[in-house]
Amino acid sequence: MTQDWKSIEPAKIILIGHDPRLQESHTIASFVMFADYYFRPEPKINSEKQKFGLAKSAFVQVTYLTSGKFKPEQIYLTNLCNNALPHAPKGKMVFIPKAEAEKGIKNIKKILKDNPTIEYIFPMSLQVNYWLQKLNFYDSMTTFVSDTEPKIKGVENDPPYFEPKKSSTFLMVCGHLYTVNDGKQTLIPILHNKNFPIKRNFIAYQVNYNEILAYFQNI
Repeated sequence: MTQDWKSIEPAKIILIGHDPRLQESHTIASFVMFADYYFRPEPKINSEKQKFGLAKSAFVQVTYLTSGKFKPEQIYLTNLCNNALPHAPKGKMVFIPKAEAEKGIKNIKKILKDNPTIEYIFPMSLQVNYWLQKLNFYDSMTTFVSDTEPKIKGVENDPPYFEPKKSSTFLMVCGHLYTVNDGKQTLIPILHNKNFPIKRNFIAYQVNYNEILAYFQNI
């Protein structure tokens, strides 16, 4: 099981990832997104460089979006699911079962209770935000949940995988500001850090990211 990365200084931001396993590897990170690597000297071995790169992209994405108003030392990292899940078929997205998502939300609520200094929540990726809305952690005024419901053929596959009913639904919520139900924190859905900096396939999200940048530049 992967451990949460507890911020070095009082946490201001919680970054929520997907699951602990790399897409094409059985390696299980000791800490979410290999966060500990970011605070060590940069490694020279290629396999270790990849872990460092994943950690770096997580912290850099948040500091970029918040215009440097928050430091890496103020960021707390967790996954919606910190347990190893079966690899999805090649080219497919790992499916997080409802029971695992419920456990993840329970953990997130505990983190927020234990860290009252947290002001912002950045949940990454389509499926993470699907479960957070589906399980009433936060609400949006769109058809995001119904349009993102996973197809039965994916859920019932062995191994299961997550494939939404409609494509590009994450554009509905990414970069917009929400308030946590029964909480005071501001929640902003963002892309997974492996897609940052924004690459060609995700260029449509630049508009959403510009909204986030504008918000933090004006507070």
